[in-house]
Amino acid sequence: MVRLVVLIFTFSAFLAGCSAVPEGPDQQRVNVAALPDWQADGSMGSFTEGNHHPAIASLFAKAEIERRKQRWRSAMTYLDQARQIQPRNPAVFYRQAWVSLQMGDRAQARNLLQRGLVFAQSDVAMTERLNQLLAQCQ
Repeated sequence: MVRLVVLIFTFSAFLAGCSAVPEGPDQQRVNVAALPDWQADGSMGSFTEGNHHPAIASLFAKAEIERRKQRWRSAMTYLDQARQIQPRNPAVFYRQAWVSLQMGDRAQARNLLQRGLVFAQSDVAMTERLNQLLAQCQ
């Protein structure tokens, strides 16, 4: 009986230690420094700016290559993949909205920015950047 009590106690302690969920790639906070800056000529800076999850950084790098070649659909494909990994990352929505603007789809850009605003509610600086791009959609 004592063995059973010790075994149950040990097992429950083990489960309690395993219950902490590590921060996943879709739960990482993104700050404004992770967003591309506007350049003096009115273009957006590199999509690779900022510190991101390695998978997201790789997809941003691929999207950046396509952006430089003005292959907007390919860039959007990579950004869609990034959003699948981090569906609550407002920085992904920001980049997608910018690409949508380049493709001439202001309605989609507005939709993406509004969705990004939902996930950036607690971050005033991020909300401001998203609103600045949203103003350009008008």
